[in-house]
Amino acid sequence: MTTRRFSADVELPHSAERAFTYLVDPRNRAAWQSSLLSVDVPADEEPHLGQAWSELTAVGVRPHLVVTEFVPFRTWAERGTWRGVEATLRLRFTARGTGCRVQAEGEATGTGVYAVAAATSGLLAGRAIAADLRKAGRLIGERTDG
Repeated sequence: MTTRRFSADVELPHSAERAFTYLVDPRNRAAWQSSLLSVDVPADEEPHLGQAWSELTAVGVRPHLVVTEFVPFRTWAERGTWRGVEATLRLRFTARGTGCRVQAEGEATGTGVYAVAAATSGLLAGRAIAADLRKAGRLIGERTDG
């Protein structure tokens, strides 16, 4: 078994409430998460503890995800599984002036032949998540300003 931890901190020019509302909604994920092609979640389902969905990634992986923590405007976490890989992601939101800090942390774990996939994805995840969160910040601004 191989486990790789990752983290990223991003400052966004939006309130913690606005950032949380946008980022935790799986319906928005394909717009801001670079590794995703699509998300399969009911269009009218609001985010909630225990919410489950599946995704299609750019490399053809179809993980199943579930929300494991949901504290509005403060903390949100998910666990995703695909074959021999399990990944977790937690986002923490902290108000800072007129914006907020989003702290992302997680880990990818793989067993057997999937240990390499977990190690590789975990190695790249911190930078990718930081870039994705910055992109989400721009999209939140477009929604707010447009």
